[in-house]
Amino acid sequence: MSGSILVRNGRVLSAGGAWLEGAAVAVEDGRITGVGLEAAAAGNPVVDAEGLWVVPGWIDLQVNDIGWLSGGLKEPRVHAGRIREVLAYQASTGVTGLILATLAAPLDEVLAYLEGMKEILDGSGELDEVLLGGLVEGTFMNPEFHGAHNPDWVLPPDPGVLDQLLSTGAVAMINIAPETTPEAVGLISEAASRGVVVGCGHARPHAECLREAIEAGLSYVIHLGNGPTGSSLKVFNDGGLLEECLRNDELMATLIVDGYHLHPELVRDWVSRKEISRSIGISDAGFGTGAPTEPFELCGMRGEPAEGGAYLRVVRSREEIEAAARTSDAGALFGAAIGMREVFENLLNLFSVEMRGVNIRTHPALSMEDSIAAAAAMCSSNPARLLSIEDRGALVERARGDIVLLEISGEPGSFEVRVRETISAGHVSGT
Repeated sequence: MSGSILVRNGRVLSAGGAWLEGAAVAVEDGRITGVGLEAAAAGNPVVDAEGLWVVPGWIDLQVNDIGWLSGGLKEPRVHAGRIREVLAYQASTGVTGLILATLAAPLDEVLAYLEGMKEILDGSGELDEVLLGGLVEGTFMNPEFHGAHNPDWVLPPDPGVLDQLLSTGAVAMINIAPETTPEAVGLISEAASRGVVVGCGHARPHAECLREAIEAGLSYVIHLGNGPTGSSLKVFNDGGLLEECLRNDELMATLIVDGYHLHPELVRDWVSRKEISRSIGISDAGFGTGAPTEPFELCGMRGEPAEGGAYLRVVRSREEIEAAARTSDAGALFGAAIGMREVFENLLNLFSVEMRGVNIRTHPALSMEDSIAAAAAMCSSNPARLLSIEDRGALVERARGDIVLLEISGEPGSFEVRVRETISAGHVSGT
């Protein structure tokens, strides 16, 4: 197939947020050539979307695939083979663009993983363009707030190390905790000047420090509320990271919407405060091809599925595994056990019902149509905008033909979302 297809008879989300009933999306050679009631593509394969919701393909800014950052694996080609498996799996779930994150791990292993990514980025396969690059998350975090990362492999901000990472040609995003050393803000400036999207996570800067980082090129907070995210509540240094993130309109924020990493009431509060346009839903999936069912060990850190596999939990020692399984205290989390379908579904259900908040008394319910549009913004257009990718995240002419067809059933607050078809650059990826 040439990357040409006609999706017709669906409820199509327009770039302006309006729904076009019984409309079509035409894709020629991987690019959208028409959207609306009159869109046509003579001779193209046809997908009938009657009764389905047609939205832009999802972009996940944090898939960890942490199983391949352990055991001393330093073969880029082996990493590349695994990454292609991840892309195939993710593309079957509605994801048409993703960022693979790295743990705090030995530098040579991180570099090998990034070099494996570069092989994919340079490729020409149908699924290769699903990969948008890497997020170097663990290398320059604050070791005091390492969470599931092994602090032994966290490095102080270092221009030489940054150059090694960026020289792989695979780094799209990087995490730099601005408070760790006096050189950290300068490193943020260097990374941003080289076209890398710089985030702040696993960090605890005060508000004034965060503003300095923003001036240097910091553009978003990584999984707000997890990692941890510092809060002060005091006037000294104008508060903490959380306060500054919520009030600063220059920052975007990613949120893990699995129902375990963040209380749903906080998600509604923070999205309302940041506004939907500055909020991004991520899976923070621990493993790129599905969550594990047994305890595991990665880079010297131990984890296990908890609550029947609903989320992944850090286990501090082997002796604690049995005890931890009997407690309701999650402690540190080891990534999520969901994908973007669940993120989208959870957001849809959060937006579609009236909900009390923590800092905001009540959040009104949105209509089903507005709830789907809001979830689509957080899962598609907003991540594309953070990455400065102009041809993804919206169903408009000349954009990539990245489309997800959804079957949505149920009632507000309990909607179920099923991915009926994923189309990446005009190619049907399947479900």
